[in-house]
Amino acid sequence: MKFNINFLLVLLMMLYLSSCTFNKQVKSSGEDFIQGIWTEDSLPNQDQLASYQQFDFKFNCDSFYVKIKNFSKVNLQGGSCYDSNTWYEYAKGYYVVNNDSLKFEGNFVDSEYKYKTQGSCYRSGKFIEVFFIEQKADNLLKVKSLQSGMLHQFWLKEKLSCKQ
Repeated sequence: MKFNINFLLVLLMMLYLSSCTFNKQVKSSGEDFIQGIWTEDSLPNQDQLASYQQFDFKFNCDSFYVKIKNFSKVNLQGGSCYDSNTWYEYAKGYYVVNNDSLKFEGNFVDSEYKYKTQGSCYRSGKFIEVFFIEQKADNLLKVKSLQSGMLHQFWLKEKLSCKQ
């Protein structure tokens, strides 16, 4: 019995391709203490600051959605998008709590939390932020931004539970 080398190669290729499967993306349940909608009312000494950011977060399982209120007394960014002293940016992605660190990795999105094209007003692309958790309680979360050094205090407005 004589084997055809082409037949053997096709057979091996079919076996190889049929053995590969994509891993199902498993959604993590996230951290229970942080599940919910958190708002920031004000920053310490915000009237004396030339610029600052305030965050409103929604944590759902291992995902986050954030609305960022930016304030600046001067237009350091350039362009007409920043002529107003106050503007909003939005981002979504995944978060991880590791000991006393709260790490965010996601993307800037539009106000409906959908893909944001480059070249539109404000930032686009990757959103990466890291906070040091200074205090956590049932309805209070105090964190310090490792990028800006600013202290942020969030209040729990609505408790959510992760449903997968």
